Amino acid sequence: MKKEFAVKKKDNKNISGIIYRPEGDGVFPAVIFSHGFGATYRDIEHYGDDFIQAGIVCVFFDFCGGSPDSKSDGTMLEMTLDTEVDDLRCVMDAVKDLPYVDNGSLYLMGESMGGTVSAIAGCRFYDEVKGLILWYPAFNIPDDAERRMKKGIRDIMGMRISGDFDSSAAGLDVVSIQEGFDKPVLIIHGDADDIVPIEYSKQAVDAYEYALMHDIPGAGHGFKGDERIIAKTASISFVKIFEEMKR
Repeated sequence: MKKEFAVKKKDNKNISGIIYRPEGDGVFPAVIFSHGFGATYRDIEHYGDDFIQAGIVCVFFDFCGGSPDSKSDGTMLEMTLDTEVDDLRCVMDAVKDLPYVDNGSLYLMGESMGGTVSAIAGCRFYDEVKGLILWYPAFNIPDDAERRMKKGIRDIMGMRISGDFDSSAAGLDVVSIQEGFDKPVLIIHGDADDIVPIEYSKQAVDAYEYALMHDIPGAGHGFKGDERIIAKTASISFVKIFEEMKR
């Protein structure tokens, strides 16, 4: 079953999303899936049915200002990595209050910039997160931010961003957040990604203490067709393996 939800932030902005919940009583592990830059949760929501069939709650939401088509409040000119981490924090709090969620089994999952945001949140809210699932995580954001600042560029893929976005992103130490999370991590990345080169994920695997890398030959930035099946199957298996270890 699925149900829409809304979370109000301290600044009165509303976060909109949808929760996929397995049938049955009891509590379930939960995955919070964060979308990438300029996207919305509708772009990844189709994965929800597979997660609930595996007995996993799957939560999707729009970052405030995360896209011109966001159902959440705010504009892209107000959005930074920090505001997105704060959005994810608010969603985490709401999910932990759900009576059917096992608070000891909360996984953060994200694609592209949503993967970077999930990685930051995993390090920052370490005690509340059991593991990370990162699809083509945009760990190149600091490098790209520095290049844009030097060239005076103020947009990404044709979407306008604020100066605050790049000035704060350029200061992100991705190695520090990776080394600061010593719980299970799964990274899935296509070796033909021309937006976030796979080398960034290979470096992340070296930095994380317990990380598994699953590369998909020929896949670009964003999965399609059989690539989607491979990614979702690996992600669900990752959660199931660590849930079985609890028993």
